[in-house]
Amino acid sequence: MNSLHRIERFLDEHMVPFDLVAHPHTQTSLATAHSAHVEPNRLAKGVLLEGDQCLMVAMIPADQEIHLGKLSVEHGQDFSLADEKTLRRLFADCDPGVIPGLPQVWGVEMVWDDALMAQPDIYLEAGDHERLVHLETKYLWDLFGEAPHCHFCQPHVHH
Repeated sequence: MNSLHRIERFLDEHMVPFDLVAHPHTQTSLATAHSAHVEPNRLAKGVLLEGDQCLMVAMIPADQEIHLGKLSVEHGQDFSLADEKTLRRLFADCDPGVIPGLPQVWGVEMVWDDALMAQPDIYLEAGDHERLVHLETKYLWDLFGEAPHCHFCQPHVHH
């Protein structure tokens, strides 16, 4: 089963209405937002983190980056960015480099940033480089379930 089918099934099971938005092939979240004509703060970007005892996907708006220090303090363990090999192992049926917008469907723990709730609707990665799942933000509460959330992102720092 490919990643999109997996996500669609999960959304159907939770009775969440959604639509798919196709966009030209892109490699980064910001490029995806641009090509799909979506504001970057309405696109949820997943970042795979490696902790002392676990792997976890942090979901944040695409125009933000993770403040690893804040997250580490919140969770009482140090986090670092996981490598590509780990990413491919966890999300084998997704395109290389893609972290799906609903990582818990793959049995991967997640944490999300409260900033995602600021928008009326949100776009999630469907597991490939060409499609996004679009849904109303209010449904994220159901979909993300018991996953912990706090504020741990910050605007991109341009060097």
